[in-house]
Amino acid sequence: MLMLETGIQPSSNIGELSLSINAVASRLPEMGRQLALQFARQRVEAFQEEFVQAVLGGLAELVCEGCGVVHRGGPTILRRGSRARKLKTSSGVLEFALKQLTCRDCRRTWSPFGRLLELQPRQRIAEEFERKLVELVTDMPYQKTCRLAEAWLGASLSPRTLHRCVQDRGSRVCFTPAMSAEVVEADGTKVPAGSSERGMEVRFSFQILGRHEEHGRAKVEKRLAGWGTGTGSWSDALPAGIASDVIITDRETGLPELLRERFPTVRHQHCEWHLVHTLDHLLYLDGVKVKERRPFKEELSRIVWGRSITNRRERYRALCGRMSGYPKAHTMLTAAIENVLFEVPSPERTNSVIEREMREINRRTDVGVRWSEQGVNNLLKLRAAKRINPDDFERVWSPL
Repeated sequence: MLMLETGIQPSSNIGELSLSINAVASRLPEMGRQLALQFARQRVEAFQEEFVQAVLGGLAELVCEGCGVVHRGGPTILRRGSRARKLKTSSGVLEFALKQLTCRDCRRTWSPFGRLLELQPRQRIAEEFERKLVELVTDMPYQKTCRLAEAWLGASLSPRTLHRCVQDRGSRVCFTPAMSAEVVEADGTKVPAGSSERGMEVRFSFQILGRHEEHGRAKVEKRLAGWGTGTGSWSDALPAGIASDVIITDRETGLPELLRERFPTVRHQHCEWHLVHTLDHLLYLDGVKVKERRPFKEELSRIVWGRSITNRRERYRALCGRMSGYPKAHTMLTAAIENVLFEVPSPERTNSVIEREMREINRRTDVGVRWSEQGVNNLLKLRAAKRINPDDFERVWSPL
């Protein structure tokens, strides 16, 4: 590509506000936008002229779109004016001219500079502007994002157009798991989408790659390994080969069968925090009063989280026996006995890492509207890629 050296001479008329530093500061964003757009327009138009000169001088070549003749050196092409183009950027609307050329052999008039400038046909939004808005809209509503873009970035976009951008980019997200991990956490949540009254299932899994301290706080190194939505999506959320030692779940329906088939040598462990939490809820469904529920919860907590790890399984079975009069709670504890309280504890014992991400998903989606399944899925995939798998997010913006 030709290298172009361009210089501009900035000038501004501040007028009556010249003695007020606050007034000058308030005008800096607009002045910066104007200078940036002026520089960009000059650079784009100068590049086109330099390229034409290079073709005529034999330093570059150009293929005619009509007859396929390769133009290189000599007066084989003619300038035929230009056509105006506009492109929305984060600095405002960039207006520039695309020069047109005519082939002397076939008399075809066309503009090769859209392709040379990597400008897509009918493109009206610069990719850098689209990316900034997509990153913003993963954390705030569409309409608010568009208002913020107009107020702070100098360019406007309709919520409908931004929605199309999200759907296009979100459909390209592909999560790539790490080569291996000892521990995987898997869980799901429901979002208000689709025709089901309870909403659409969103299921995913995290590979726990390690922990370290950052700015005095513990930080978990994690990677999103799989993603699935709707009924029967656990197969997508838990790709084969993502875990070597432990998979921690919250007793989701259909998971035990899948794990036995796909991960026969990997330990399936239930989240031990949910064990105590669920016991309280099931005792409530069994009609047990609050005061009567508390001793059972405290005993189970001592078994699970107490310092003494001797005879934990025996104490757990004894507790199950004393709760035989409460069918829902007894069934849950009995069914979970093979998936908790292992003699050699795993590095992770709860789903706390993935639970935090589910709360963030619910915060973004519970906004009083009913989403379409495709619409919320593409938005959440972009959000997850940006937050957890940044390399997967970067690939969304790579040339197709």
